[in-house]
Amino acid sequence: MKTQIEKLPKATMKLTVTVENSVVKEFYEKEVKKAVENTELQGFRKGTAPKDMVIEKVGNSKIYGDTINEILQTYYPQALKENKVMPVSNPKVEIKEFDIEKDLEFIAEFAVKPEIKMGDYRKALKNYYKEKTEKIKKEKEEKLKKGELDIEKEGHEHVHIGANEVIDVILKESIVEIADMLVEEETDRLMTKLLEQLETIKLPLDKYLKAQEKTADDIRTDYTKIAENNIKAEFVLSHLVEVEKIDVSDDEIEEMINAAGDPAVAEQMQDPMQRLYIKTILQKNKLLNMLIEETQGPHDHDHHHEEEHSKEETLAEKVGEEKHMEEITEEETEQETQDEEAKNE
Repeated sequence: MKTQIEKLPKATMKLTVTVENSVVKEFYEKEVKKAVENTELQGFRKGTAPKDMVIEKVGNSKIYGDTINEILQTYYPQALKENKVMPVSNPKVEIKEFDIEKDLEFIAEFAVKPEIKMGDYRKALKNYYKEKTEKIKKEKEEKLKKGELDIEKEGHEHVHIGANEVIDVILKESIVEIADMLVEEETDRLMTKLLEQLETIKLPLDKYLKAQEKTADDIRTDYTKIAENNIKAEFVLSHLVEVEKIDVSDDEIEEMINAAGDPAVAEQMQDPMQRLYIKTILQKNKLLNMLIEETQGPHDHDHHHEEEHSKEETLAEKVGEEKHMEEITEEETEQETQDEEAKNE
């Protein structure tokens, strides 16, 4: 096996792998053997039919395809390990030619963790909080002049900032280029989720688009922006977790697992990958809580922001997705009202 790695723009890598012809033939013969063992031909017991007859029945294109898949599954991970690269996306694989008498060359493009440059996010958060405090103070003064201020409820209320506000400020203080394929994957996921949500509330896509006064392309453009924001937030928060040395104990992970309530779900969450996922969520929660407390002071504030997220959601996407679902719910209610009025008439 020969490999060549090339760095592309936007945290993307191009890996070219050449597999020697002798190896290609070995893999091909293995697939032919599998086909012979699993193919039934009239007049022969299973696994005893002549190789040529099996190839004719199964088709060389099918055996070639299986051969290529086995080679990719074997040599792609080896090539990554050899070049010490860690993808954060599925690869886009290109094979220009497959000839059983030639070496096999495949090209894999994939996203990697981007380089992140941060500005003074603590100072930015302080400035944001100061501006928000001054704005609310002016609003209260205007209300007081008009006699509209409830002194008991609003007079001494502390100004709060939430997790999404912190994330927005942090992202503005970051420089990070995201691979296009990552944004595309996340956009597809969000679009699929939207369609599933529409199906759940029995709202046809065409009615949703009409209510939004948008085309499907417009919605995809909106979700592309949300997807990019989601991915940036994930990378930036993960980066700051490392920078700030945010740690989570096994006891904290166990506490979150036990909070699931359902023993079956709790058992699934004991899987090592699930535990690692829970740990990353808790680390990001700690980071955000810490920055909120540093910015606005140790007041009694309610910011149980990300603990309510489902396991499929990223930390930042909730903003965009909730906005869309609020619109969907409003539109559904409006449609039901119009239908009811039409019936009454």
